[in-house]
Amino acid sequence: MKVLILNQYVPPDPSPTAFLVGEISGLLRAQGHEPVWLGKGTDYGVRRRGLARWRYDLSSWLGILVSGLAAPRAGVVVVMTSPPCLLLAGALVALRHRARLVHWAMDLYPETAVALGECGPGVGSLVSRLMGWAYAACDLVIALDWDMASLLEKKYRIAPAVLAPWGSSLEIPTGSARNKRERRVWMYSGNLGRAHDWKTLLDAQEKLEQSGCPWDLVVQGGGAGYEAARDEAVRRNLRHCRWLPYAETERLVESLLEADVLVATRRPELRGLLWPSKLALLQALPRPLVWVGETGGAVAETLGARGGAVAFSRGDASGLAAWLSDFTPPGTAIDVVPLEVVRRQSHERWFGLFSNALK
Repeated sequence: MKVLILNQYVPPDPSPTAFLVGEISGLLRAQGHEPVWLGKGTDYGVRRRGLARWRYDLSSWLGILVSGLAAPRAGVVVVMTSPPCLLLAGALVALRHRARLVHWAMDLYPETAVALGECGPGVGSLVSRLMGWAYAACDLVIALDWDMASLLEKKYRIAPAVLAPWGSSLEIPTGSARNKRERRVWMYSGNLGRAHDWKTLLDAQEKLEQSGCPWDLVVQGGGAGYEAARDEAVRRNLRHCRWLPYAETERLVESLLEADVLVATRRPELRGLLWPSKLALLQALPRPLVWVGETGGAVAETLGARGGAVAFSRGDASGLAAWLSDFTPPGTAIDVVPLEVVRRQSHERWFGLFSNALK
């Protein structure tokens, strides 16, 4: 059966969703299906702001819609969520092909745009009604955690399945000891976009430097907030912040394992609206993991079941700095589920959900 997979970015692009498109395609081929990608391109990480970003996303949305409508007959349409509201295009494509519709919601729009102040509630309400029609057309909707599933169920009266994105296929070496050094490193790695909180990190680092604690904050990546955070660190005269570009894929794990503590963030108002994709890899690394966002909810609960993880509310720089000040490296290896196990279980779960949707 021909399966159209709709997403803004497709392999070999390094974006997390392009990786998942490739993984899904492999699963479908293994079961005798014929996956076909319909995407805009492979330029994830190119910085676009304001009107340029909206033009690019609109161009991507229209291009995917036109390609989908013109594609040879397909039996299933699988829709991701980039660019925003891509499910609307996917629902039209599925209607044209009289195909089953599967949606894996990586983030929720227009809710995320409203929460970030990118559009007003009036526009959000109109788009929500359109999205409600598209959700109702789905044979399967997959949310990333129970926060997102609860929101979708309450607002759109659907019953999503739950499956978080699984980590990359990168190999994680065993016995990965830290380099011995006088100063310790806590690291944020990845896209530092509008959905993430960098102020709490800088506030905590400022407190550490004022108290003379030997910690370096390393920010590795890019995104809409990267330069703003770097400029603010310079303005505050923080002497122990380092700013690095995105790590090359083949060196990503190595760079992360150079840190003593890893950190991920999300603005708390976005709880249930998106899930930081970097968590899939970070959870599988044998390093203590700090979550800055909220201390309740699906992410904090998941990390609570993992050894060496701690959650702080946004703005709790004092608590975060105190925890780092008192930090003692674990005497034994942190017990994490191996990445290959997570991938295998996630593959089985995804294809089980897909197969059931076709019955």
